[in-house]
Amino acid sequence: MANDFSADHRVKALYGFENNLDDGKGGNHLTDHNTVGFTSTDKKEGSHAADFEKDNAEWGSRPDGQLDVGFPLKNEDVTKKIAVCFWIKPESNISPGYLVAKYDTNGRRSLAIVRDYAWLKLYCGYNNGDSAETIDTGYQINNGEWYHVGVSLDGVNRTAYIRVFRASNSAVTEYFKTFANPLHVEDADFTIGARHDGNAAYCQDGLLDEVVVFNELLTSKEIDAIRSGAYSYPMTEVRVETVGAQVAYTDQDALVRVDAAGFMAAYGLFAEIGEVQVNAGGLMVAYGVAPPPRRVFPVPHPKVSWQTHFGKRKFPVVG
Repeated sequence: MANDFSADHRVKALYGFENNLDDGKGGNHLTDHNTVGFTSTDKKEGSHAADFEKDNAEWGSRPDGQLDVGFPLKNEDVTKKIAVCFWIKPESNISPGYLVAKYDTNGRRSLAIVRDYAWLKLYCGYNNGDSAETIDTGYQINNGEWYHVGVSLDGVNRTAYIRVFRASNSAVTEYFKTFANPLHVEDADFTIGARHDGNAAYCQDGLLDEVVVFNELLTSKEIDAIRSGAYSYPMTEVRVETVGAQVAYTDQDALVRVDAAGFMAAYGLFAEIGEVQVNAGGLMVAYGVAPPPRRVFPVPHPKVSWQTHFGKRKFPVVG
């Protein structure tokens, strides 16, 4: 299977590292510094993975002014939402090694995803880019192993969600953090494998594969789907449960839940008209294109009948 990002307008860059540093989604192709290597024998997606050699100071960059419109943390971005997913297999410990960043230590700090020795951390710029707050996940990414990392950060509301999958044992670890200062945004270069100045002491050493950059937050389901190679947009889920006594709709995570006392509820999902229909025990609940955030209906009562008038919505009447 392979991820399909073609219909997702939130994806602003996709680096598959198919023997190059090109953006497979937009125009954010990276400049190759010191000839990044590629391998076809040890990869997680597509035909190749990028092999960054620290001793040769290999990395990729794109100036802020050349980033596509809507690219997250581009200068003057007021939304300040970004999500990044990638595969990583490090080869040595660096303090710190910059993985994906928009971060200039000369007063233009925004965000850096780093591996400090083995520890996964985020550096979040504030104070007009002169200072940075460190988010330490407490998670170790070991040398010689593949991991999938998903980072979802809201720089206005100061929240970060990090989800890590360890391929060797399929263990998933997640980390939530509310940080102290709103994220600073400025015009540092977007970089992979190093920070803005390309200082060789802080370059990544090891493999990276399928780096995907979103200008919106991701859910755990979306991160897991990307890691599994099963992602497509939009993602929907219908879940049927046989406990409780209500039929409910929620749009918090594109999830529809159906609860029914003692029987299985039937459902239909029609994406082309944005409608959900639930039929259970003679009760029909229908939502139109723009449903309210949450509506709850009781399970039919023996003394409840459904009254209707032509051209109007149905409503219950207790007889």
